[in-house]
Amino acid sequence: MSAVIYESPKIGIIGLGHFGKALAEGILSHTYSHVLGFNRSPVELSPALAKGLDLRTSIKDVMAECQIILLAVRPQNMMQVLTDLKDYEGLVISFAAGLPLDYYTSRLPHTTVVRAMTNLGVAYGKGMTVWVGSENMDAQIRWMTQSVFSDLGNVIELDLEDESQIDTVTALSGSGIAYLAQVFDTMKTVGVNHGMTESNAEKVVLQTVSSVLALFHNTELSLDEIVAGVASKGGTTEAGLKTMDEKGLKTALTQGLEDTISKCNSLSRL
Repeated sequence: MSAVIYESPKIGIIGLGHFGKALAEGILSHTYSHVLGFNRSPVELSPALAKGLDLRTSIKDVMAECQIILLAVRPQNMMQVLTDLKDYEGLVISFAAGLPLDYYTSRLPHTTVVRAMTNLGVAYGKGMTVWVGSENMDAQIRWMTQSVFSDLGNVIELDLEDESQIDTVTALSGSGIAYLAQVFDTMKTVGVNHGMTESNAEKVVLQTVSSVLALFHNTELSLDEIVAGVASKGGTTEAGLKTMDEKGLKTALTQGLEDTISKCNSLSRL
């Protein structure tokens, strides 16, 4: 069954933790959609979000008014939400890690379901979203889904047979925000330990991040070619990279990402 979608649909967000709030901020700032929200416990909102987000007291209220419902709840809490949504006939988009499409389609027989993963950058229109839709998705719903995600940043649609890649994207994009921020924070700390002010060290590190992206987007260099280009033979960068390799930076980062993917796989068995 296909949802009836209007040009500027009402979008409901269930779950208003950090990620749910980021979704609300992004949709309110970058689309023309009216946004409703529901959270089972009281939630504190910023003044801007409190002004723009229309809070409801139950999932049933959200169902009655919204053509699209976004699920920003933990996988462990998903079963109760889906029980409340069992008669919903619109479009449901879930961002929960690990839970496969058939987890939703078997519980929401009247619903078109999208499984997606993105990151907190959606709040500023800078998210990186990868998604896959259920078999009953028609062209209109596919277009609307792609449009919503495009308003929130970059987007990739996967074929249904590639759904497992969502778990990989969870590590690279969803969790990747934290992993990269951890690396940047470590670099900043080294600067502070060598006498820089925290603000100056932070500015240097974050601007360096921008410089990497500028190089990548404005040249034909790949990431590994950028590394090789900076690490001249016998130079300072080569010395640092050698030590990082000996200490296992690549190994630790790779294993951390693999463990994230494994955690997604375990959640699929809920």
